Amino acid sequence: MTFNEESSTNPMTTIHTAIPALSPRRLRAARLATFFGFFQLGAAIIMWSTSTSSLRQHMGWEGAAGDASFGALAASIGAGTALGCVIVGPLVDRFGPRRVATPLLVLYPLSYLPLAFLPGLMSAMAAGVLIGLFRGTFNTTINTQGVHMERHYGRPLLSGFNALYPLGGFVTGFAGSFFAQRFTDTPAVAFMSIGIPLALIGLVAGRFILDKSELIAAEERPAAEASADATRTATMAGATLILALLGFSVLFLSGVFSESAPIDWGQEFSRRVLDVSPGTAGLALSVFSGTQFVTRLVGDRLIAWLGDRRALIMSGLVGASGALAVTFAPNMGLAYVGFGLMGFGLGCIQPITISAAGRMDPKNAGRNIGIVNGVGHLGFLVGPALLSVVATSVGIQWLFMMPAILMVFIAVAGPFLIRFAPARQADARQLERV
Repeated sequence: MTFNEESSTNPMTTIHTAIPALSPRRLRAARLATFFGFFQLGAAIIMWSTSTSSLRQHMGWEGAAGDASFGALAASIGAGTALGCVIVGPLVDRFGPRRVATPLLVLYPLSYLPLAFLPGLMSAMAAGVLIGLFRGTFNTTINTQGVHMERHYGRPLLSGFNALYPLGGFVTGFAGSFFAQRFTDTPAVAFMSIGIPLALIGLVAGRFILDKSELIAAEERPAAEASADATRTATMAGATLILALLGFSVLFLSGVFSESAPIDWGQEFSRRVLDVSPGTAGLALSVFSGTQFVTRLVGDRLIAWLGDRRALIMSGLVGASGALAVTFAPNMGLAYVGFGLMGFGLGCIQPITISAAGRMDPKNAGRNIGIVNGVGHLGFLVGPALLSVVATSVGIQWLFMMPAILMVFIAVAGPFLIRFAPARQADARQLERV
Protein backbone atom coordinates (compact mmCIF):
# COMPACT_ATOMS: atom_id res chain seq x y z
CA MET A 1 0.00 0.00 0.00
CA THR A 2 1.26 3.44 -0.83
CA PHE A 3 0.69 6.70 0.96
CA ASN A 4 0.60 10.21 -0.35
CA GLU A 5 1.74 12.80 2.18
CA GLU A 6 1.53 16.50 1.50
CA SER A 7 1.69 19.67 3.55
CA SER A 8 0.61 23.12 2.63
CA THR A 9 -0.21 26.41 4.22
CA ASN A 10 -3.23 26.70 1.95
CA PRO A 11 -6.19 25.40 3.95
CA MET A 12 -8.06 24.58 0.78
CA THR A 13 -5.53 21.97 -0.34
CA THR A 14 -4.28 19.37 2.13
CA ILE A 15 -2.50 19.31 5.45
CA HIS A 16 -0.15 16.41 6.11
CA THR A 17 -2.66 13.82 4.99
CA ALA A 18 -2.20 10.11 4.36
CA ILE A 19 -4.74 8.91 1.83
CA PRO A 20 -4.93 5.11 1.35
CA ALA A 21 -4.15 4.70 -2.37
CA LEU A 22 -6.31 1.67 -3.14
CA SER A 23 -6.37 0.39 -6.68
CA PRO A 24 -9.67 -0.06 -8.56
CA ARG A 25 -9.12 -3.81 -8.36
CA ARG A 26 -8.72 -3.68 -4.58
CA LEU A 27 -11.87 -1.59 -4.18
CA ARG A 28 -13.87 -3.92 -6.42
CA ALA A 29 -12.71 -6.91 -4.36
CA ALA A 30 -13.72 -5.15 -1.14
CA ARG A 31 -17.09 -4.27 -2.66
CA LEU A 32 -17.74 -7.88 -3.73
CA ALA A 33 -16.80 -9.10 -0.25
CA THR A 34 -19.28 -6.62 1.23
CA PHE A 35 -21.99 -7.86 -1.13
CA PHE A 36 -21.34 -11.41 0.05
CA GLY A 37 -21.48 -10.35 3.69
CA PHE A 38 -25.01 -9.03 3.26
CA PHE A 39 -25.92 -12.09 1.18
CA GLN A 40 -24.70 -14.39 3.95
CA LEU A 41 -26.59 -12.44 6.59
CA GLY A 42 -29.90 -12.94 4.78
CA ALA A 43 -29.11 -16.51 3.74
CA ALA A 44 -28.38 -17.67 7.29
CA ILE A 45 -31.57 -16.12 8.66
CA ILE A 46 -33.75 -17.90 6.08
CA MET A 47 -31.78 -21.11 6.73
CA TRP A 48 -33.07 -20.75 10.28
CA SER A 49 -36.62 -19.82 9.23
CA THR A 50 -37.08 -22.79 6.92
CA SER A 51 -35.77 -25.15 9.62
CA THR A 52 -38.03 -24.10 12.48
CA SER A 53 -40.57 -26.91 11.93
CA SER A 54 -37.91 -29.62 12.00
CA LEU A 55 -36.28 -27.91 14.99
CA ARG A 56 -39.57 -27.97 16.89
CA GLN A 57 -40.00 -31.64 15.99
CA HIS A 58 -36.46 -32.35 17.27
CA MET A 59 -37.15 -30.47 20.52
CA GLY A 60 -40.63 -31.94 21.00
CA TRP A 61 -42.26 -28.51 20.82
CA GLU A 62 -45.34 -29.62 18.91
CA GLY A 63 -48.57 -27.70 18.42
CA ALA A 64 -49.83 -24.87 20.59
CA ALA A 65 -48.16 -26.40 23.65
CA GLY A 66 -44.77 -25.81 22.09
CA ASP A 67 -45.42 -22.22 21.05
CA ALA A 68 -44.23 -20.77 24.36
CA SER A 69 -40.94 -22.67 24.23
CA PHE A 70 -40.29 -21.70 20.64
CA GLY A 71 -41.22 -18.11 21.42
CA ALA A 72 -38.70 -18.08 24.26
CA LEU A 73 -35.99 -19.33 21.90
CA ALA A 74 -36.87 -16.70 19.29
CA ALA A 75 -36.81 -14.01 21.99
CA SER A 76 -33.37 -15.14 23.16
CA ILE A 77 -32.04 -14.81 19.61
CA GLY A 78 -33.60 -11.35 19.31
CA ALA A 79 -32.15 -10.19 22.63
CA GLY A 80 -28.69 -11.47 21.67
CA THR A 81 -28.95 -9.72 18.31
CA ALA A 82 -29.79 -6.34 19.83
CA LEU A 83 -26.94 -6.68 22.34
CA GLY A 84 -24.46 -7.83 19.69
CA CYS A 85 -25.28 -4.88 17.45
CA VAL A 86 -24.23 -2.46 20.19
CA ILE A 87 -21.19 -4.08 21.80
CA VAL A 88 -19.19 -4.76 18.63
CA GLY A 89 -19.05 -1.18 17.32
CA PRO A 90 -16.02 0.01 19.33
CA LEU A 91 -14.12 -3.15 18.35
CA VAL A 92 -14.69 -2.46 14.66
CA ASP A 93 -13.48 1.12 15.16
CA ARG A 94 -10.37 -0.04 17.01
CA PHE A 95 -9.30 -3.02 14.89
CA GLY A 96 -10.94 -2.29 11.54
CA PRO A 97 -13.70 -4.22 9.71
CA ARG A 98 -11.49 -7.04 8.40
CA ARG A 99 -10.21 -8.33 11.73
CA VAL A 100 -13.72 -8.42 13.16
CA ALA A 101 -15.66 -9.54 10.09
CA THR A 102 -13.41 -12.44 9.03
CA PRO A 103 -14.08 -14.70 12.06
CA LEU A 104 -17.76 -13.71 12.04
CA LEU A 105 -18.11 -14.67 8.36
CA VAL A 106 -17.10 -18.18 9.44
CA LEU A 107 -18.67 -18.49 12.88
CA TYR A 108 -22.06 -16.90 12.26
CA PRO A 109 -23.46 -19.41 9.72
CA LEU A 110 -22.11 -22.26 11.88
CA SER A 111 -23.59 -20.93 15.11
CA TYR A 112 -27.01 -22.48 14.37
CA LEU A 113 -25.63 -26.03 14.26
CA PRO A 114 -25.59 -26.69 18.04
CA LEU A 115 -29.38 -26.25 18.13
CA ALA A 116 -29.71 -29.50 16.18
CA PHE A 117 -28.12 -31.47 19.02
CA LEU A 118 -29.24 -29.73 22.22
CA PRO A 119 -31.83 -31.52 24.37
CA GLY A 120 -33.87 -28.87 26.21
CA LEU A 121 -35.19 -25.33 26.39
CA MET A 122 -32.55 -23.78 28.65
CA SER A 123 -29.62 -25.05 26.59
CA ALA A 124 -31.42 -24.00 23.40
CA MET A 125 -31.96 -20.49 24.79
CA ALA A 126 -28.28 -20.24 25.72
CA ALA A 127 -27.42 -21.22 22.17
CA GLY A 128 -30.02 -18.74 20.94
CA VAL A 129 -28.34 -15.86 22.77
CA LEU A 130 -25.02 -16.89 21.20
CA ILE A 131 -26.60 -17.04 17.73
CA GLY A 132 -28.05 -13.59 18.29
CA LEU A 133 -24.70 -12.21 19.42
CA PHE A 134 -23.04 -13.48 16.25
CA ARG A 135 -25.91 -12.17 14.13
CA GLY A 136 -25.87 -8.73 15.75
CA THR A 137 -22.10 -8.30 15.74
CA PHE A 138 -21.90 -9.34 12.11
CA ASN A 139 -24.78 -7.04 11.15
CA THR A 140 -23.10 -3.98 12.64
CA THR A 141 -19.67 -4.97 11.29
CA ILE A 142 -20.78 -5.46 7.69
CA ASN A 143 -22.83 -2.24 7.77
CA THR A 144 -19.78 -0.37 9.06
CA GLN A 145 -17.76 -1.87 6.22
CA GLY A 146 -20.44 -0.62 3.82
CA VAL A 147 -20.25 2.93 5.18
CA HIS A 148 -16.46 2.95 4.82
CA MET A 149 -16.90 1.77 1.22
CA GLU A 150 -19.17 4.77 0.65
CA ARG A 151 -16.36 7.03 1.87
CA HIS A 152 -14.03 5.54 -0.73
CA TYR A 153 -16.53 5.86 -3.56
CA GLY A 154 -18.03 9.15 -2.42
CA ARG A 155 -21.58 8.09 -3.26
CA PRO A 156 -24.41 5.94 -1.84
CA LEU A 157 -23.72 2.20 -1.82
CA LEU A 158 -25.50 0.89 1.26
CA SER A 159 -28.88 0.35 -0.40
CA GLY A 160 -27.32 -1.90 -3.03
CA PHE A 161 -25.47 -3.84 -0.34
CA ASN A 162 -28.72 -4.29 1.58
CA ALA A 163 -30.41 -5.65 -1.56
CA LEU A 164 -28.23 -8.75 -1.21
CA TYR A 165 -29.88 -9.47 2.14
CA PRO A 166 -33.27 -10.50 0.69
CA LEU A 167 -31.52 -12.08 -2.30
CA GLY A 168 -29.56 -14.33 0.06
CA GLY A 169 -32.80 -15.32 1.75
CA PHE A 170 -34.48 -15.95 -1.61
CA VAL A 171 -31.72 -18.30 -2.76
CA THR A 172 -31.42 -20.13 0.55
CA GLY A 173 -35.18 -20.43 0.82
CA PHE A 174 -35.24 -22.98 -2.00
CA ALA A 175 -32.50 -25.09 -0.42
CA GLY A 176 -34.02 -24.75 3.03
CA SER A 177 -37.44 -25.81 1.78
CA PHE A 178 -35.88 -28.83 0.05
CA PHE A 179 -34.26 -30.03 3.28
CA ALA A 180 -37.36 -29.20 5.34
CA GLN A 181 -39.48 -31.52 3.19
CA ARG A 182 -37.03 -34.42 3.40
CA PHE A 183 -35.67 -34.16 6.93
CA THR A 184 -38.69 -33.34 9.06
CA ASP A 185 -37.32 -34.48 12.43
CA THR A 186 -33.96 -32.69 12.55
CA PRO A 187 -32.51 -29.40 11.26
CA ALA A 188 -28.96 -30.78 11.34
CA VAL A 189 -28.80 -31.58 7.62
CA ALA A 190 -29.98 -28.13 6.59
CA PHE A 191 -27.69 -26.36 9.07
CA MET A 192 -24.67 -28.32 7.82
CA SER A 193 -25.49 -28.35 4.10
CA ILE A 194 -26.13 -24.58 3.99
CA GLY A 195 -24.07 -23.29 6.90
CA ILE A 196 -20.76 -24.97 6.06
CA PRO A 197 -20.57 -23.68 2.44
CA LEU A 198 -21.49 -20.19 3.64
CA ALA A 199 -18.71 -20.37 6.23
CA LEU A 200 -16.12 -21.59 3.70
CA ILE A 201 -16.97 -18.81 1.24
CA GLY A 202 -16.95 -16.39 4.16
CA LEU A 203 -13.42 -17.44 5.07
CA VAL A 204 -12.26 -16.40 1.60
CA ALA A 205 -14.40 -13.24 1.45
CA GLY A 206 -13.04 -12.03 4.77
CA ARG A 207 -9.60 -11.56 3.24
CA PHE A 208 -10.95 -8.78 1.01
CA ILE A 209 -12.78 -6.76 3.66
CA LEU A 210 -11.12 -3.38 4.29
CA ASP A 211 -8.28 -3.38 6.79
CA LYS A 212 -8.02 -0.53 9.28
CA SER A 213 -5.06 0.90 7.36
CA GLU A 214 -7.26 1.13 4.25
CA LEU A 215 -9.97 3.29 5.81
CA ILE A 216 -10.40 6.97 5.00
CA ALA A 217 -10.63 8.62 8.39
CA ALA A 218 -11.65 12.23 8.91
CA GLU A 219 -8.13 13.54 9.45
CA GLU A 220 -6.85 11.75 6.35
CA ARG A 221 -8.78 13.90 3.89
CA PRO A 222 -8.24 17.19 2.13
CA ALA A 223 -7.98 20.05 4.58
CA ALA A 224 -11.24 21.70 3.56
CA GLU A 225 -13.11 18.42 4.14
CA ALA A 226 -11.13 17.58 7.29
CA SER A 227 -11.87 21.02 8.70
CA ALA A 228 -15.57 20.59 7.95
CA ASP A 229 -15.56 17.15 9.58
CA ALA A 230 -13.72 18.49 12.64
CA THR A 231 -16.13 21.40 12.97
CA ARG A 232 -19.13 19.12 12.71
CA THR A 233 -17.64 16.61 15.17
CA ALA A 234 -17.04 19.42 17.67
CA THR A 235 -20.60 20.63 17.13
CA MET A 236 -21.91 17.11 17.58
CA ALA A 237 -20.05 16.56 20.85
CA GLY A 238 -21.77 15.39 24.00
CA ALA A 239 -25.51 15.57 24.36
CA THR A 240 -26.08 16.77 20.79
CA LEU A 241 -24.40 13.68 19.37
CA ILE A 242 -26.41 11.42 21.66
CA LEU A 243 -29.67 13.11 20.66
CA ALA A 244 -28.80 12.82 16.96
CA LEU A 245 -28.03 9.10 17.33
CA LEU A 246 -31.25 8.67 19.28
CA GLY A 247 -33.13 10.38 16.45
CA PHE A 248 -31.62 8.08 13.82
CA SER A 249 -32.38 5.11 16.09
CA VAL A 250 -36.03 6.13 16.25
CA LEU A 251 -36.16 6.44 12.45
CA PHE A 252 -34.57 3.02 12.07
CA LEU A 253 -36.92 1.54 14.70
CA SER A 254 -39.93 3.06 12.95
CA GLY A 255 -38.87 1.43 9.68
CA VAL A 256 -38.26 -1.98 11.29
CA PHE A 257 -41.55 -1.78 13.19
CA SER A 258 -43.40 -0.90 9.98
CA GLU A 259 -41.83 -3.92 8.25
CA SER A 260 -43.23 -6.18 10.96
CA ALA A 261 -46.80 -5.43 9.82
CA PRO A 262 -46.60 -7.03 6.35
CA ILE A 263 -44.03 -9.66 7.36
CA ASP A 264 -45.78 -10.94 10.49
CA TRP A 265 -49.41 -9.98 9.82
CA GLY A 266 -49.81 -9.56 6.06
CA GLN A 267 -51.09 -13.06 5.41
CA GLU A 268 -53.41 -13.15 8.43
CA PHE A 269 -54.79 -9.67 7.66
CA SER A 270 -55.53 -10.59 4.05
CA ARG A 271 -57.13 -13.90 4.95
CA ARG A 272 -59.41 -12.56 7.68
CA VAL A 273 -60.24 -9.04 6.48
CA LEU A 274 -60.44 -9.64 2.72
CA ASP A 275 -61.63 -13.26 3.03
CA VAL A 276 -59.16 -14.86 0.62
CA SER A 277 -57.48 -18.25 0.70
CA PRO A 278 -54.20 -18.72 2.62
CA GLY A 279 -52.30 -19.11 -0.65
CA THR A 280 -53.68 -15.89 -2.10
CA ALA A 281 -53.05 -14.10 1.19
CA GLY A 282 -49.47 -15.40 1.34
CA LEU A 283 -48.63 -13.65 -1.91
CA ALA A 284 -48.86 -10.35 -0.03
CA LEU A 285 -45.49 -11.05 1.59
CA SER A 286 -43.97 -11.94 -1.78
CA VAL A 287 -45.21 -8.66 -3.27
CA PHE A 288 -43.82 -6.69 -0.32
CA SER A 289 -40.44 -8.47 -0.31
CA GLY A 290 -40.08 -8.27 -4.08
CA THR A 291 -40.69 -4.53 -4.29
CA GLN A 292 -38.37 -3.94 -1.34
CA PHE A 293 -35.61 -5.90 -3.08
CA VAL A 294 -36.05 -3.99 -6.36
CA THR A 295 -36.10 -0.68 -4.49
CA ARG A 296 -32.81 -1.47 -2.79
CA LEU A 297 -31.27 -2.46 -6.12
CA VAL A 298 -31.96 0.99 -7.54
CA GLY A 299 -31.89 2.78 -4.20
CA ASP A 300 -28.32 4.06 -4.41
CA ARG A 301 -29.03 5.87 -7.67
CA LEU A 302 -32.32 7.14 -6.29
CA ILE A 303 -30.66 8.50 -3.16
CA ALA A 304 -27.84 10.08 -5.19
CA TRP A 305 -30.40 11.76 -7.44
CA LEU A 306 -32.85 12.95 -4.79
CA GLY A 307 -30.51 13.37 -1.81
CA ASP A 308 -31.12 11.83 1.59
CA ARG A 309 -33.74 14.36 2.69
CA ARG A 310 -36.03 14.09 -0.32
CA ALA A 311 -35.51 10.33 -0.44
CA LEU A 312 -36.75 10.06 3.16
CA ILE A 313 -39.76 12.27 2.40
CA MET A 314 -40.66 10.21 -0.64
CA SER A 315 -40.08 6.91 1.18
CA GLY A 316 -42.26 7.92 4.11
CA LEU A 317 -45.13 9.25 2.02
CA VAL A 318 -45.14 6.32 -0.41
CA GLY A 319 -44.94 3.81 2.44
CA ALA A 320 -47.76 5.56 4.33
CA SER A 321 -49.96 5.61 1.22
CA GLY A 322 -49.32 1.88 0.83
CA ALA A 323 -50.33 1.15 4.43
CA LEU A 324 -53.50 3.20 3.98
CA ALA A 325 -54.25 1.40 0.72
CA VAL A 326 -54.00 -1.95 2.51
CA THR A 327 -56.23 -0.71 5.35
CA PHE A 328 -59.04 0.46 3.06
CA ALA A 329 -58.59 -1.98 0.16
CA PRO A 330 -61.93 -3.45 -0.94
CA ASN A 331 -60.28 -6.44 -2.59
CA MET A 332 -56.99 -8.34 -2.70
CA GLY A 333 -55.85 -6.73 -5.96
CA LEU A 334 -55.74 -3.26 -4.43
CA ALA A 335 -54.22 -4.73 -1.26
CA TYR A 336 -51.34 -6.09 -3.37
CA VAL A 337 -50.78 -2.56 -4.65
CA GLY A 338 -50.64 -1.33 -1.06
CA PHE A 339 -48.17 -4.02 -0.02
CA GLY A 340 -46.01 -3.15 -3.02
CA LEU A 341 -46.03 0.55 -2.13
CA MET A 342 -45.01 -0.34 1.42
CA GLY A 343 -42.07 -2.35 0.10
CA PHE A 344 -41.06 0.55 -2.10
CA GLY A 345 -41.33 3.03 0.76
CA LEU A 346 -39.43 0.94 3.29
CA GLY A 347 -36.63 -0.14 0.96
CA CYS A 348 -34.26 2.79 1.51
CA ILE A 349 -34.99 3.89 5.07
CA GLN A 350 -32.58 1.55 6.83
CA PRO A 351 -29.66 2.18 4.42
CA ILE A 352 -30.11 5.97 4.72
CA THR A 353 -30.21 5.99 8.52
CA ILE A 354 -27.28 3.57 8.95
CA SER A 355 -25.17 5.52 6.46
CA ALA A 356 -25.99 8.82 8.19
CA ALA A 357 -25.05 7.45 11.61
CA GLY A 358 -21.72 6.17 10.27
CA ARG A 359 -20.86 9.49 8.60
CA MET A 360 -21.40 11.65 11.68
CA ASP A 361 -18.06 10.65 13.19
CA PRO A 362 -15.94 8.39 10.93
CA LYS A 363 -13.52 7.47 13.74
CA ASN A 364 -16.42 6.00 15.69
CA ALA A 365 -18.56 4.82 12.79
CA GLY A 366 -18.86 1.31 14.22
CA ARG A 367 -19.98 2.58 17.61
CA ASN A 368 -22.59 4.92 16.10
CA ILE A 369 -23.89 2.31 13.69
CA GLY A 370 -24.04 -0.23 16.52
CA ILE A 371 -26.19 2.07 18.65
CA VAL A 372 -28.66 2.77 15.83
CA ASN A 373 -28.63 -0.87 14.73
CA GLY A 374 -29.17 -2.17 18.27
CA VAL A 375 -32.11 0.12 19.02
CA GLY A 376 -33.58 -0.60 15.60
CA HIS A 377 -33.43 -4.35 16.11
CA LEU A 378 -35.56 -4.00 19.20
CA GLY A 379 -38.34 -3.56 16.64
CA PHE A 380 -38.04 -7.25 15.79
CA LEU A 381 -38.65 -8.01 19.47
CA VAL A 382 -41.44 -5.60 20.35
CA GLY A 383 -43.01 -5.11 16.91
CA PRO A 384 -44.98 -8.36 16.67
CA ALA A 385 -46.17 -8.05 20.28
CA LEU A 386 -47.37 -4.45 19.91
CA LEU A 387 -49.10 -5.21 16.63
CA SER A 388 -50.90 -8.11 18.27
CA VAL A 389 -52.16 -5.66 20.92
CA VAL A 390 -53.51 -3.42 18.15
CA ALA A 391 -55.16 -6.37 16.44
CA THR A 392 -56.88 -7.57 19.60
CA SER A 393 -57.83 -4.17 21.05
CA VAL A 394 -59.07 -2.15 18.05
CA GLY A 395 -59.47 -4.90 15.46
CA ILE A 396 -57.15 -6.43 12.89
CA GLN A 397 -58.71 -4.33 10.11
CA TRP A 398 -57.01 -1.25 11.57
CA LEU A 399 -53.63 -2.88 12.15
CA PHE A 400 -51.90 -1.14 9.22
CA MET A 401 -52.80 2.31 10.52
CA MET A 402 -49.84 2.07 12.90
CA PRO A 403 -47.19 1.71 10.15
CA ALA A 404 -49.01 4.45 8.22
CA ILE A 405 -48.54 6.83 11.16
CA LEU A 406 -44.90 5.80 11.59
CA MET A 407 -44.15 6.32 7.90
CA VAL A 408 -45.62 9.84 8.05
CA PHE A 409 -43.38 10.46 11.06
CA ILE A 410 -40.36 9.35 8.99
CA ALA A 411 -41.35 11.73 6.17
CA VAL A 412 -41.61 14.64 8.62
CA ALA A 413 -38.78 13.99 11.08
CA GLY A 414 -36.30 12.34 8.69
CA PRO A 415 -35.36 15.48 6.69
CA PHE A 416 -34.70 17.39 9.92
CA LEU A 417 -32.55 14.67 11.49
CA ILE A 418 -30.53 13.96 8.34
CA ARG A 419 -29.11 17.49 8.54
CA PHE A 420 -26.86 16.29 11.37
CA ALA A 421 -24.96 13.96 9.02
CA PRO A 422 -22.30 15.33 6.65
CA ALA A 423 -22.64 14.68 2.93
CA ARG A 424 -20.91 11.70 1.38
CA GLN A 425 -17.50 12.74 0.09
CA ALA A 426 -14.36 11.01 -1.07
CA ASP A 427 -10.90 12.28 -1.75
CA ALA A 428 -10.67 13.51 -5.35
CA ARG A 429 -7.48 11.55 -5.97
CA GLN A 430 -9.16 8.37 -4.77
CA LEU A 431 -12.17 8.94 -7.03
CA GLU A 432 -9.88 9.14 -10.04
CA ARG A 433 -8.72 5.61 -9.27
CA VAL A 434 -12.21 4.13 -8.82
